[in-house]
Amino acid sequence: MNAPVAARSGPRTIAEPVFVFGSNMLGEHVEGNAQIAARFHQAAAGHWEGRTGNAYAIPYRDRQMKLMALRDIGGHVERFKAYASAQRGQPLQVARFACEKGAYSDAEVADLFRNAPPGAALPALWQRILDPGKSVRIMIYDPAGRLLAAEWQALLGRYLAVNLPLWGASGVELISAGAARNVVAVDAAARHLQLKHRLIGENPVYFGAQSPLAAEMKAVWSATHLLSITDPDQTAQPAHIRVLSYATRGGLDCDDLYPGMYD
Repeated sequence: MNAPVAARSGPRTIAEPVFVFGSNMLGEHVEGNAQIAARFHQAAAGHWEGRTGNAYAIPYRDRQMKLMALRDIGGHVERFKAYASAQRGQPLQVARFACEKGAYSDAEVADLFRNAPPGAALPALWQRILDPGKSVRIMIYDPAGRLLAAEWQALLGRYLAVNLPLWGASGVELISAGAARNVVAVDAAARHLQLKHRLIGENPVYFGAQSPLAAEMKAVWSATHLLSITDPDQTAQPAHIRVLSYATRGGLDCDDLYPGMYD
């Protein structure tokens, strides 16, 4: 279970996309991305479909909290698409939903968003399901900055050489967020391996003190995989557990990179 995310107070800006999330027909936004919508984006309690604050709700559970039929969810997605088409120039960020354990597959739900308007950005995981030709996007968690070292960069190169054919990917992009050492290390590895590097920056004006956590969540949304640079003998740190929790909720494939893994 994820730790509660403190609500921020004070004025907001429109610098963030409209946050599109899965809801229930009671309008109780208390878990997962629905909680994020309420705490960060002013999604109003009791409103189970449509725009409130800087959020847009799409229902996928009924008033008894039962999973709705896929065709019924699809009808609400079609209404969202119509809304998105009418919002000229307004970016919308769709969060993963209805794919938790016991619900639908990512492929089933992503297919509902096929042909969504360009302004409606889907999670990278869904984007690649709908277009397998897209590059794999790997969020790197490297708080110690080990990728600054040549031997770790070579290990990452070996990891990619082994896995890219298995993923059927045409290319790879590295994603980073968080502490400066992590970002600098990922950038150094990307330069050495001639890969694209996407930095997910913070927005303290909008998210306040929770801006670093929000950047991590957006990095997960932007990624298809999480790769942790770890020591197998080291106890997982709270920050690592938090990132793994976000990645698991986001449906990412999670893996570790450590010395000797190809010996």
